[in-house]
Amino acid sequence: MEILRRGISRLAVAPRECTSGSALQPWYYGWGFNLPRGQALLDKWNQIPDSTDILVTHCPPLGFLDWVPRKMQRVGCVELLNTVQRRVQPKLHVFGHIHEGYGMMTDGATTFINASACTVNFQPMNAPIVFDLPTPRST
Repeated sequence: MEILRRGISRLAVAPRECTSGSALQPWYYGWGFNLPRGQALLDKWNQIPDSTDILVTHCPPLGFLDWVPRKMQRVGCVELLNTVQRRVQPKLHVFGHIHEGYGMMTDGATTFINASACTVNFQPMNAPIVFDLPTPRST
């Protein structure tokens, strides 16, 4: 329950690697875990530790695998985009939510993966996305 109330969870996956995650998203048709765009979401994204290497969120950041053709618009979260690109800069950001955005891309610092298992018609037909992360060098 603490994870749901606070909105951000943290898990260490390997020495010197940190994973953070959240089910929160900008308001979307009355679905669960909605918050209004703006300060309410930014306050939650500000809880993501700077040391996060792998970020898992339900929603995408604005401009990354978030295009909805039927609406002719991007629906990602600008507050999440700023958090990811300006402060946290994780190696990997995995999300879903926007089924049409299934796939991978990078901005040169972070690899973004929309791992939505379902198609736009809610059919679980998208193949799993398999990726490798470099092993940290020993010191």
